[in-house]
Amino acid sequence: MTTDNKKDNRFIKDMGAVFTPVFYIFSIVAVASAVIVCGYEWAAVITALFLVFMAACAAADINKGIVPDMLVLLIAALGVVRFFTGSINTQSLINCLCGALVMSVPMLIAALIVRNGFGGGDIKMMAAAGLFLGLDNTIIAGLIAFLIAGIYGVYLLFTKKRGTKEKVKLAPYLALGCAFSELFGAVFIEIFRTFF
Repeated sequence: MTTDNKKDNRFIKDMGAVFTPVFYIFSIVAVASAVIVCGYEWAAVITALFLVFMAACAAADINKGIVPDMLVLLIAALGVVRFFTGSINTQSLINCLCGALVMSVPMLIAALIVRNGFGGGDIKMMAAAGLFLGLDNTIIAGLIAFLIAGIYGVYLLFTKKRGTKEKVKLAPYLALGCAFSELFGAVFIEIFRTFF
């Protein structure tokens, strides 16, 4: 078997992990949420695609414990499209690049320090999502994701359903945090600025 055939088979296998009932349910909710929040505009299409790609990452992680590279590339490409269809200036570019780095770099450092701390797919997914979301929304996404994952982890430990050494599939929590941030991040930031 040639190298190209092996890559094709891996691509088919990785993407096969996506198309599960979980993915279809997440996708329906994602598209409905995008239309409800953004209306019938171009922004709703971009948001819906982002949410569907994030749902696909979550479904693949739940199903096979992977985040397919093709989905990460699609999310990153969507971030580039959003940048070029928005206001193109230095501040916007810095916002996108900082968004790509603000969560992924600390996750990478933690993965290097703590063995099996984070999977490479989770790190790449957050870099791509950060490129799409920008700095503020990526921080919100990370806070929400790690808060929910932490609460669920404590629940699993107290109910003894999992041991302390078992891996937690993080992509679903990251996808949930990114979805919340994309849909409601601006409102969350406005409320935060009102009080602080």
